[in-house]
Amino acid sequence: MNKTVLVGFGNEYRKDDGLGIKLLDLIDEKISKIKIQELSIDILDDIKDFETVIFVDAALEGEDINFRKIEKEPKFSPLAHHLSPEELLIWAENINKKNYEFYLLSIRGYDFDFGEELSEEGKKNLLKAKDFLLKFLKEH
Repeated sequence: MNKTVLVGFGNEYRKDDGLGIKLLDLIDEKISKIKIQELSIDILDDIKDFETVIFVDAALEGEDINFRKIEKEPKFSPLAHHLSPEELLIWAENINKKNYEFYLLSIRGYDFDFGEELSEEGKKNLLKAKDFLLKFLKEH
């Protein structure tokens, strides 16, 4: 069994906010995928059997794509909804009693208005993210 899962999150009805989810649709590799609207502890059971979790989300600013390893955040919110990946890592390791490698692939979006169509810039960044992710998955 592949020990990596892709977690795309965002809102597909807010144009570029759906970039994280749309990237999962472009990945044909035999890899587990989870699509969600937001990060919360509800996902902990879904990821419990994996070692590596790669979150994919849209970004409001920054580079076209950004990839980073998630480190535990020393302080975190006691609330379990709308978590950051850093907070979710703490929850996952404590609830599931194991260590994980979490990564975040952020895809720069430009238009977050209502609708399902991606912006032209968002489409270009989506393809860059696909190329990057496929290369990363082959190397790891």
